[in-house]
Amino acid sequence: MKRIITLLLVCLLSFVCVFSVGCNEDNDAKTITVCASEIPHAEILEDCVAQILEKKGYKLEVTVLDWSIQNASVAQKEYDANYFQHVPYLSSDESAADLFAVCKVHYEPLGIYKGKATGTLKEGKSFAICNDTSNAIRALELLLAKGVISTLPVEGEGDNQKLSFSGDEWNAGNGVTVTLIAEELLASAMPDYDFVCLPCNTAMTGNVDQSKKVDKEDGAELVSNKANVLAARKGDYETDAEYKAKIDALADALLSKEVADFVAEKYAGVITCDSSSQIDLR
Repeated sequence: MKRIITLLLVCLLSFVCVFSVGCNEDNDAKTITVCASEIPHAEILEDCVAQILEKKGYKLEVTVLDWSIQNASVAQKEYDANYFQHVPYLSSDESAADLFAVCKVHYEPLGIYKGKATGTLKEGKSFAICNDTSNAIRALELLLAKGVISTLPVEGEGDNQKLSFSGDEWNAGNGVTVTLIAEELLASAMPDYDFVCLPCNTAMTGNVDQSKKVDKEDGAELVSNKANVLAARKGDYETDAEYKAKIDALADALLSKEVADFVAEKYAGVITCDSSSQIDLR
């Protein structure tokens, strides 16, 4: 009798284990993990995209993560995808070698904000910009376009562009200096400089008053070129059908009119998300 009971328990345990493994596999196949910057990326994902995916049978798990480690985290398979960057940064980041831009979603204009300045932009002498290469060049191009500087301290072409000066400060002439600062410190450094170039999400995260903005990027080509993208692993996308299905579902949701409408209402025109920025790259 004891032997029969033991056999029954073993069988029951085996069934539970098999059932549990099967359930876990099903859950993994229907769970999409994404790391993202807090504003607006995580908000778009959690408050809009998650609901779209739920109707398709997927569960979306979003983790707010420092932008500097997001590409490495996806490459190391800690997350399925990330959402925080534009193509120029993706192309310049060595840790993103196996990642590709699945689709472009929204565009955040880079703005010039007043720090300690009391005069006009042209009268400014000290400027702070983001210290990563792609955003630094972007800020310098903006300052050049607005007549603050007369030359662009950049060498190389396309994705191989680099700053032509060393150190954290560049003397632009006419008493103008440009200082490179870590993005997370830009908002708090505003009182120390006449003007600061802030990425849109940095200004939002730092609760910088939009009334301090004195100028910003403009031009239709920037919307497409600098639109933030969904990035995923290219190798897995091409060889793993389950992974591809998850990334495609996520991309379709981000390219939807529901997301465009959500962004228009939530961010009141500060961020662009429409047919000019929502571009499928698959």
